[in-house]
Amino acid sequence: MLKINKTINLNATSEIDGQVVAYMNASISTDGNTNANINKNISNKELYDANKVAVREDMKQFETEVYKVEDSINVELLSRKAGK
Repeated sequence: MLKINKTINLNATSEIDGQVVAYMNASISTDGNTNANINKNISNKELYDANKVAVREDMKQFETEVYKVEDSINVELLSRKAGK
């Protein structure tokens, strides 16, 4: 039996002076059964160490956007259930 799961993927970078310091990505299931999977990778440790506050703020903003998408999926699923 074939079962297809849909996901939404979000990708971002944190840059300092045009150089990528960190990569971020998230995968969010649209079925509402699992939480988002968020990954963060530092690609330039020297720039990261020198700019931790800014890079961490970018990471925080990314997480906020991921949670907004996750919450909108849950609201949509709840409204579908209520309409049945």
